[in-house]
Amino acid sequence: MVTERLDRIPVLAWLVRRPSPWFALAWAPLLLVGPVIDAVATADPPRLIALAALGSWFAVTAWLPYARAGRPRWRSELAFAGFLALAAAYVGNWHADEEFVYPLIAIAAAVAIRRHWALGMVGAAAISGAIATGLERNSLDAALFLGFSTYFAGVGTFLVRYLVDVVGQLRRTREQLADAAVAEERLRFSRDLHDLLGHTLSVVVVKSEAVRRLVDSDPVAAVAHAADIEAIGRRALADVRDAVTGYRSMRLADALSAARAALAAADIELEVAVPEDALGAQADALLGWVVREGTTNVLRHSGARRCRIIVTAARGIARIEITDDGRGAAAPEGDGLAGLRERLQSLGGEISARSTDEGFRLAATVPDQSSEGRDR
Repeated sequence: MVTERLDRIPVLAWLVRRPSPWFALAWAPLLLVGPVIDAVATADPPRLIALAALGSWFAVTAWLPYARAGRPRWRSELAFAGFLALAAAYVGNWHADEEFVYPLIAIAAAVAIRRHWALGMVGAAAISGAIATGLERNSLDAALFLGFSTYFAGVGTFLVRYLVDVVGQLRRTREQLADAAVAEERLRFSRDLHDLLGHTLSVVVVKSEAVRRLVDSDPVAAVAHAADIEAIGRRALADVRDAVTGYRSMRLADALSAARAALAAADIELEVAVPEDALGAQADALLGWVVREGTTNVLRHSGARRCRIIVTAARGIARIEITDDGRGAAAPEGDGLAGLRERLQSLGGEISARSTDEGFRLAATVPDQSSEGRDR
């Protein structure tokens, strides 16, 4: 919110994007113009030279922390020490302009010194300046005026420096979050497209093989498989459109129905067991994705003749197990299974895939609030 509001003010937005001692440097002409005019009026060239040196050294001290990213802070602190010595020499020699010089010292400290020391140095400049001025002029009012003006000049500069740093960090954080969101959305989109098209194309391949196999011996069945291919293609187009807009959902019943049709076309016998009570929406969708990926793997890699899908739900956990009697162990984990693992783990689920003596087993568990409520 802060960076968005600053973006509406072009000057502030420009300053935040390009950190510089603009606030500190703006004080120098305001504080030094009085002493310069007085030096000119009294025809005091040495004092003019000293004021010019004081202003120039102040500008260097304020600029050094911003001159180059990663420059060691001790360089600007060393410059501040030199400015402090020059200011002390000026006040000690002319015994004038304390009300202008001490605020400059506080401002330089707020910019040049490390943050955890800066406020202490500002306070020290305010107190020492107030004591010195009070004793020299024998005036409590002059001491208080100089102390407060020095302190608030330094603290104001410190707060502006801190605010600019914080806004810069917020801007960088916002950019990093935006990049992360884009990367996450790309990952989601690629994963969803893989899950959609990988399964759909596998089914299309199986049904196309069935059409080619049956076109001579059973034309009616071949025509039915061809119609299924058309329906699958239309449904895949709709799913892709939904994936692009981000509103696509998956249902376990739909995934089981699609799995039954696809496996039947490949002459793979399917046995399904699901709980009578409905699962929660999130668990239902996640298990639908597991069925889709598991069925795709059976069609692509297993060479199985039988497949079993068992779904159970109890105590807040929904479980699914997909087993077959094929040779799935020969297929390494691909993008689909990896994407499914990421999908489940992001929502508190787990998945395992391994070969068994009978074939291959894919199992997953996901949180299910509906079953937790039934157990109570």
